[in-house]
Amino acid sequence: MSTLEDDLASLKIDRSRARGSKPRRPSSPRHDRVPRRSIGAAFVSLIIWLVPLSLVGGGGYYGYTKWQEIRAKPEVATSTVQSMTTGEADKLLSAKGYLKSRNQAMIGAKVPGRVQEVLVEEGVRVKKGELLAVIEHNDIDAQLASRRAQLARAEADVLEAQADLDEKDRRARRTERLAQRSTISIEEKEQNDASQKKAAAHLASVVATVQLQKQMIREMEVTLENMFIRAPFDGTIVKKDAEIGEMITGGGMGSGLSIGRSTVATIANLFRMDVETDVSENMLARLAIGQPAEISVSAVPTKRYRGKLRQIIPMSDRGRGTVKVMVEFTEPDEHLFPELVATVHFLPDKSLSAPDAGKAYLFVAKSAIIEEAGHSYVYLLDSKKSVHKTQVDVVVTNDDLARVESGLKAGDTVVLAPPKTLRDGEAVKTSE
Repeated sequence: MSTLEDDLASLKIDRSRARGSKPRRPSSPRHDRVPRRSIGAAFVSLIIWLVPLSLVGGGGYYGYTKWQEIRAKPEVATSTVQSMTTGEADKLLSAKGYLKSRNQAMIGAKVPGRVQEVLVEEGVRVKKGELLAVIEHNDIDAQLASRRAQLARAEADVLEAQADLDEKDRRARRTERLAQRSTISIEEKEQNDASQKKAAAHLASVVATVQLQKQMIREMEVTLENMFIRAPFDGTIVKKDAEIGEMITGGGMGSGLSIGRSTVATIANLFRMDVETDVSENMLARLAIGQPAEISVSAVPTKRYRGKLRQIIPMSDRGRGTVKVMVEFTEPDEHLFPELVATVHFLPDKSLSAPDAGKAYLFVAKSAIIEEAGHSYVYLLDSKKSVHKTQVDVVVTNDDLARVESGLKAGDTVVLAPPKTLRDGEAVKTSE
């Protein structure tokens, strides 16, 4: 049915034809075009359908993950792959301690005084008797010079007394001859004899004075020598304790005084080093004097040192239940010095001569290895608590550990005694 608007449009004159122009293409009817309003409605409808579908999918995923969490997972025990030497792998027991020099001393002065000169620094090697420091000794020099002068005077007195005695001896002999002839009186003879004895006594006195002066000079020389502090044995200066101008308290009693130091330097023989460590009482029966050991020092992580048990201190710590032992380095070097942390691995006797005792390898608990079709496998645990069956090459085993050449790296986590029902890729939970 045509509307009024359509009727009026049909009455219009087509001016374009009159001018010879091309006729217009009739426009399409309204019902042939897609309204824009219909497109928007379709988009909204799509959104409305996507929202519930997303909610359903998310809910399903959430439910699946929760189900994975609550479903029963096999519980397994785990162990870590370690890098260690064959000596560490074969150890009877291990103990941690500190390095100590067998010859170590804090060098001080016998007498108090002010430091005049320090001749050493840390790290310097010294020989026995080498001068380390000098204490001021000007007053001792002056006293020594005075004593020597007194000695010279006493020696002169000896010469004088000897001359006087010689004279008195001559007079005594003369009076003896005259007395035999009755030329002199008995009183005169007795007087000369007394003078002779007095001169002899005086000579003995001055000779004793000379000896006293010599001993006093010797005493001052010893005191002067004490002002020169020397090394008591061959070693290395590990600590410099005093500087020029500081007071040194004599006799090592500085700890009880408010001022001054008690030592000048600390010296240690770094080529006679021990590890001082404690061993549990119930493990002591495994050890004997001369027991071989492998020593790892924290400050030298790339090297393993060989040693042996040198001494078992015959005293137990009843509070801790331990016994102190001393393990000596058989081949010390310049990297070792006192108070470093070290771990001692006591070895069976057969491990002492092992050619590769100091070389590091990968070791895993022997119970983690499973054998299938002539090959060795382990179950490797990843960060998501899933296990992966991994082939490894095992070359050496002992009672507890297996040495592997490939398939693992240090720090990997493996499953101990994996159950036969365990599958590759399966999620597990680890026992505490």
